[in-house]
Amino acid sequence: MPTPADWIPFEWPSAWKDASLLKLLEPGPLNCLLLPPEAPAELRAAAEKRFECPAGIVWRKAGEMNWREPGAVIAIGDAVWPDLAQRSRENAGGLEAGPTGAPWLDANGWLIQMAHSRGGGRPVWVRSEPPEDAARLPVNAYLLGLHEACAYGAQRPVWLAPELAAGVASGSAAALGVWEKILAAARWQASRRVENAWAPFARLLVISDFTGPNEYNACEALNLAARRGLAFRIAEPGRFRPEQLGGMRAVLYVDAQPMAAPLAAAMQGFAERGGLVLAMKGPAEAFRNLMPAGETHARFELFQCGKGRVAVSRKEWDDQYLLAQDAHLLMSRRYDAVRLFNAGSLLSYHTAAPGGGRWLVHLLNYTRTAAAHQVSLQTWAPVKGARIYAAGEAGRAVEIHRETGRAEVYLPRIELYAAVELEIASHA
Repeated sequence: MPTPADWIPFEWPSAWKDASLLKLLEPGPLNCLLLPPEAPAELRAAAEKRFECPAGIVWRKAGEMNWREPGAVIAIGDAVWPDLAQRSRENAGGLEAGPTGAPWLDANGWLIQMAHSRGGGRPVWVRSEPPEDAARLPVNAYLLGLHEACAYGAQRPVWLAPELAAGVASGSAAALGVWEKILAAARWQASRRVENAWAPFARLLVISDFTGPNEYNACEALNLAARRGLAFRIAEPGRFRPEQLGGMRAVLYVDAQPMAAPLAAAMQGFAERGGLVLAMKGPAEAFRNLMPAGETHARFELFQCGKGRVAVSRKEWDDQYLLAQDAHLLMSRRYDAVRLFNAGSLLSYHTAAPGGGRWLVHLLNYTRTAAAHQVSLQTWAPVKGARIYAAGEAGRAVEIHRETGRAEVYLPRIELYAAVELEIASHA
């Protein structure tokens, strides 16, 4: 039987009482059923003969999660439905946009990354309340949710709106067409699970305990960093290991509390070797031998520390959008391993294979509509080859356009999801 890491879950509709409906899951890849408590005994017995039917999955809000509690999976129940926030709130008479005026995105990538970091390597599952207009959800809305979770190495249990579930059970051709597209997407994702388990590639380490007064600042900083294409890794002060600084150019220490002595020593050494540390005044008091850097910044006092710098916030964090922006610009965008141009509402997630010889850049389109303009992906790394994997398709080679100091890949139109795999000539 598959282990929890291999489970591909399906939320069995409560209206499906007949065990004969199990045939709808053939030929797979769904191998784990989340049966409702009221499922008939005959259905449950038939399901348990052919599928994993775990009874101990407890869905919790991320802020209430005990990350150390043992369990088969980490089940986060308060994720968002991936979409444009503008579209999801139109019927309420208002639009929501970011500081630049662009439509806001409801996305879960940052949350999944945090869960992977804090959960000790257990599989991560996310689910969310469906949109208010769930009965009219197009198939691409279902698929975006599945692709988003899979891109970040997580699972979103396949879920069907009651109206769609009724249509599938009754044999409606339209409903069965949607169902087959969902199954096809899950099959394709299952074939990509090795690559989707690669570790994130980033130059920024975000350190926080994600609790109490630090929770909002840390979570919003991650959310907004992801929105602006700032790649990051995550560490907790109480579980920090010096090797987590490997490859980093900057550290954002989010919490207001002072650093413990071992962490403070590691941050001192990191700065002295040429790194950048951003912190509030309290934690920054741990640094020694600081000299004014001779630079001015509206929100930070900048100090030289050996070969590196320490950026001390003039006040407590109160604008996480600016915090993510400042961290990005103070670190310098020249340390972005990959950049998207004309990205619009595309979000990217950059991972690397063990050994670093291959990179994979996941691309998710939250508009669910392919852009009419050209989108390109740029990297400074020496690239030997590039392939693109569009949702549901086999990979194909794409041309690399070389310019001084960089390489670009012109992306095809991406409706929902694609991943660009780069073969790196030498580890960057």
